[in-house]
Amino acid sequence: MPARERLSYEQAERVRTAQLATEPKRTGARRAPQALPWIVVGAVAVIAIVVSIVLVNLARGDAGANEATTGRPSTTAPSATPSPTPSSDAEEDADGAGDAEDEDPNEVPAVEVGPTSTLDIPAWGVTSQLSQKFGMTSYVIPDNVNLQLSSPLIDSLPEECAAMRSQWGVTQGADGSYTVLKPAERCEAAPELYDELWGLTDAFAKSVTPVG
Repeated sequence: MPARERLSYEQAERVRTAQLATEPKRTGARRAPQALPWIVVGAVAVIAIVVSIVLVNLARGDAGANEATTGRPSTTAPSATPSPTPSSDAEEDADGAGDAEDEDPNEVPAVEVGPTSTLDIPAWGVTSQLSQKFGMTSYVIPDNVNLQLSSPLIDSLPEECAAMRSQWGVTQGADGSYTVLKPAERCEAAPELYDELWGLTDAFAKSVTPVG
């Protein structure tokens, strides 16, 4: 075989050998991309199975805990309700209401008269004893029947009861008796002062006696 032909033959053999050597690699490279989706699908399936197993176990655990909670009977003891005790204020109010109902509106209040001073009434020919609680006292007898007192204690009545300041004193009866002169209505703005004036004036009326 001539040298030129042999050289051409050797080159052709080398090319064919090189092609045969590279074909398996290309086939492997082509197969790798084709196998990749199946690998991904398999991995996803495995992960899904694992997640399902975990969720099932968690669900069973929660169900068991709920059964243990609901199945256990309640042992809470009923709380004792303290019985209400009547307060002292309520008792005092009840006593006060009872006393108010029992009071006689015409009963003279009990007061401490204290020291007295002599008060002569020449127009009637009598003398009397007047409590010093009235203070410096004067009087007038405008109709010769009703003696009207005037004093600092009487003037201390509030303005709501100002009309009552001239309604305290003594009334002379036709039979020569003497009774207390006082307002017909109670002074609601100063009930305690009203009661004190009533008691002191009543004591004054009862002390009136003829001179000599």
